[in-house]
Amino acid sequence: MSSTKDTILACARDQYLSDGYKGLSMRKIASKAGISATAIYRHFSNKEELFHRLVKKGFGMYSQYLMPALNEPTAELRFNKTLEYALDFIVEQPKYFELIFVKSETKDELVNFDDLRADSKISFDFYTARITECIDEGYLRKDNPSEISVLLLATYTGFFALYTSGLLPRSKKEIEGLYWRTINRVLNGVIA
Repeated sequence: MSSTKDTILACARDQYLSDGYKGLSMRKIASKAGISATAIYRHFSNKEELFHRLVKKGFGMYSQYLMPALNEPTAELRFNKTLEYALDFIVEQPKYFELIFVKSETKDELVNFDDLRADSKISFDFYTARITECIDEGYLRKDNPSEISVLLLATYTGFFALYTSGLLPRSKKEIEGLYWRTINRVLNGVIA
């Protein structure tokens, strides 16, 4: 069951995605959450704290999607599962994807808060660690793991920015097929 705080965050996310940061209104969020305007302040002291917690939740969710890849027995499988779970995140959580990877105000928030930069770096470091393992095991050719991470994340975010904008197929089967064909084209340049 969803807590009041989670309901508030979901309503804030939706309002932010439709109206931007300037359009975030504690009163409107409270109304959509079905609580009084004063009740929202029991959970968040102001709009800035609410937005900060919203961004933090988005990055936390993304990391939670990726972490199960660590259960795989080989570097190659962990790497492929990471790519698969990244796809799952966008298909299952497109609003949080847009929040953390597409919206410009989120990037402004990252500049101003060390904890959010650290949260955002978790997924980048996760990708880089999987790539480093694959280089060490010979699945990927020797190269700079951080730069390969940048390449994959840029491909991923660009691909799904197109998806969330409605410019790519909407069926799960079509988007999965296009995703893997795109990723495999990128990987052809780095596979050993």
